[in-house]
Amino acid sequence: MPQTIIADIDRDLLAALAARAGLLTLRTILLRYHASGVTAAQVASLLQELRLATQEGPLEDAILDALDMVTGWCGPELRVWDGVGGNRAS
Repeated sequence: MPQTIIADIDRDLLAALAARAGLLTLRTILLRYHASGVTAAQVASLLQELRLATQEGPLEDAILDALDMVTGWCGPELRVWDGVGGNRAS
């Protein structure tokens, strides 16, 4: 069982990942963590736990997409936290 950050947001994130929701839906959920004062490191840790618990495939791909937005390995329009990820896509 992965760690709990904010239970209702965690549930929404897990449901979105399981449904293979689009990037904008995932970003909206991640923005809720950010607005609640959760750090990028906390969310990245949760996503890494989820990734370890899954097999390769579409669910892992969705987790990696969310992780990219958390760590900054995405375009600036999808990035959620500023100042994370030293090598970011532009």
